[in-house]
Amino acid sequence: MSRNVLAPPTQRMSNNRNYRVNMVHDDFGGSSKWNAANEKISKGYEEPDLYADDDYEEDIAECNIEQLSNGNYKLALHVPKSFYGGLIGFKGSTKRRIETESHTEIYVPRQNDSSNDLIIQSNDRKNVCAALRKIRLLVDSLRKRMKPTHFLAAPLNTGEVQKRFNELKKSILDAQLPGIDEDLFISERCIHLTLGVYVLLDDAERQKAITELNACRQWLTDLRTPFEMKIKGLEIMNDDPSSTTVLYAHVESPGLQEFADKCLKHFQSTGLCAIDNIERDSIKLHMTVLNARYRKEKLNKNDRNCFDARDILKRFGDFDFGTAQCNEVHMCVLNSSRDVDDFYKISSTLKF
Repeated sequence: MSRNVLAPPTQRMSNNRNYRVNMVHDDFGGSSKWNAANEKISKGYEEPDLYADDDYEEDIAECNIEQLSNGNYKLALHVPKSFYGGLIGFKGSTKRRIETESHTEIYVPRQNDSSNDLIIQSNDRKNVCAALRKIRLLVDSLRKRMKPTHFLAAPLNTGEVQKRFNELKKSILDAQLPGIDEDLFISERCIHLTLGVYVLLDDAERQKAITELNACRQWLTDLRTPFEMKIKGLEIMNDDPSSTTVLYAHVESPGLQEFADKCLKHFQSTGLCAIDNIERDSIKLHMTVLNARYRKEKLNKNDRNCFDARDILKRFGDFDFGTAQCNEVHMCVLNSSRDVDDFYKISSTLKF
């Protein structure tokens, strides 16, 4: 009796599982393609690669895969340290799963290592590409859970708009409306439009964001700049004005809207967007006036972090902040207004 019947070959699959490889015999209609005279067997079942090349565009990092002198393939991949824990997983489970499924070895830098690059190695280039795609997908998933660090802003903290903002602020405070105090207002030196929100976790990602911002200049060619902006009318982010978190001024600027939407689409392709920008098709142009988050530090633990905007909307709903021109946008650090005397800490500027 054939040894292949008494001790059938097995195939190791994911999660440390072994499966028997079934043979196809000529007696049952199998062709010599599957069973030659020397009783060679088929390769057996293999799980399909859900991340195959046909399903994904080529990653630019694949160009950096190098072949070593021993014939193996290696890729040094930059991944911010903030993702290391998620890539390794509980007791290394996530890293082992990726290695098993892609038939690779992955080295994650330790704290004292001179290099911050992940190293992916395998005897097959396709395996390295498969591991790269799995890591990319995992990093994208982890980024969605992280708080934004930077935002793209069009400043409005000068001229007529700032003057009119201060007039509205004084009128609202003078009205002594219940639950409305100065802590709810954005500072007049920080008035802006938010055109994008991002998660930038290290110097490499911040530099990449600057490069991508400069690449957005291409869409200014067919647009008339500086952009004219008309700021008029007050609206709220939610449906219940009695329980409002954000009250903002409506902004009308067709040119800026087109530019902002193209920037949004471009940054969505970079993997740097915060989840709020990943899941939207268009930027909502608005200028924040009051935000419940600004006074969060002064609230007691059980206090509701919202305010009643009904009287504000009734009395000042049609308030006109005037017009302004936008001739530059800034990549800014979130929550950095306290660190500088004017506006926010700026990482980069794109001037029109």
